[in-house]
Amino acid sequence: GTILITGATGTLGTLLAHHLVTHHHAKNLLLLSRRGPNAPGAQELHTELTNLGAHITLTACDITDPNALATTLTQIPDEHPLTAVIHTAGVL
Repeated sequence: GTILITGATGTLGTLLAHHLVTHHHAKNLLLLSRRGPNAPGAQELHTELTNLGAHITLTACDITDPNALATTLTQIPDEHPLTAVIHTAGVL
């Protein structure tokens, strides 16, 4: 299935995504953040996780916008349905 991580390009989200791939062998991650692939370090994270064998989708989505979130969720492929949501978005 697909694991969705919110705040995925932040410190906690990045650490968690890496942990899921390296220790739990997660294969399909949908990484959401407000800036998506334009966030600092996002492309490096994508490359690293892909090189570890995961299929990574890195998407810009404001999860406080119900329409944007609904649209993003419809893009999850049927062959890898949503199986987990982990919320790491936040501001310190």
